[in-house]
Amino acid sequence: MQPSDGRAARGAPCEVELDSGKHPSLDLEAMECDATALQWQAPSGKTYVMQRLPAAAAFVPFSVQSVAESDPLEEGAVNEIVFRGRSGSRAAFRHIMPPMTLGIALAHPGQAPDSSFKPTPLRVA
Repeated sequence: MQPSDGRAARGAPCEVELDSGKHPSLDLEAMECDATALQWQAPSGKTYVMQRLPAAAAFVPFSVQSVAESDPLEEGAVNEIVFRGRSGSRAAFRHIMPPMTLGIALAHPGQAPDSSFKPTPLRVA
């Protein structure tokens, strides 16, 4: 994300150990970053570059009115962050299964979240 002041922020799913006797809990990590965080190289040598999410175009610019952190997975960690805009729009970021997957849901008031970024299932004729 890029706030209006030009800085950059990134969010990523992660795990946090809250109880040494249990599996790690799903958490979200948010931090300020610079342009170098917009690309990274996988162990295979392939380079990945961040791109704008087409489904978010209708939400830009997005003026944040409130931010809410929650734990809908009830694991004791923050695994969902919801930004609410002045117009009633919302952008939700959530750590979802399988682990280390970031889910993004965008919605205008009275509209279901946009799922256009989801792959379309193949259909047999």
